[in-house]
Amino acid sequence: MPKAPRKRSNTTAKESNPIAKPKIKDPKDSHLYTDDNPETTIHGTGFKDEAAAHRTLELISKRSLLYQFQTVNTMWHRANGHPHKTSDMQAAMKIFREWLDVTYPESNSELRAKGFKPLLSKACVKRYLPQIRECKLKGIEEALKFAEKYVELEPRKKLANVLFDNSQPKEPDMEKTRYDALDKLVAEGKETSNGWKMDEIWAGKKQVSDEHLRLIAWAWSPIQERNLP
Repeated sequence: MPKAPRKRSNTTAKESNPIAKPKIKDPKDSHLYTDDNPETTIHGTGFKDEAAAHRTLELISKRSLLYQFQTVNTMWHRANGHPHKTSDMQAAMKIFREWLDVTYPESNSELRAKGFKPLLSKACVKRYLPQIRECKLKGIEEALKFAEKYVELEPRKKLANVLFDNSQPKEPDMEKTRYDALDKLVAEGKETSNGWKMDEIWAGKKQVSDEHLRLIAWAWSPIQERNLP
């Protein structure tokens, strides 16, 4: 017997899930709900009224754009699904909605090289760790710290959800720290290999330059990973 056709809902996909990227299957699966890393969680976020919404945006302002998105998207959904939603909560939702619909897309479009993505694999960075440790470039210590933390991350762990300094949850996470470093190190027009001279990338046959090595420590290279020695 043929199945009866499903009834079509009048609710559009956009209305039921107004923000689709980055994808969060269920906001209750978010680390903001489960609090699986309580020592790195920012406390004080909320959605009870406008003041709480503005305070939330201020508290997360130094974190990566992805972390900000996760937080704001979660706050919006929590307020929207609250069984006793108040007018103050709806005012907070309006602020979060504005951030999701306007601030996030604008900020995301301004990221250079799509946030210097894709990242080099952990295996690739790990392969260069001995050289990074021996590198004498000024400021290499911070890049080394990132590289050592990066290669030890659990599979699928997002940099946005890992603090660079575990004692400072309001300060830049690993993703923000990485982006800010690369934004300073990579001059405009050098986001791809076309902007680099051979002697800037290579120090010899199958040997990367020190400057290139520092970029690799930040899990980025102007050339594709498969072409790295």
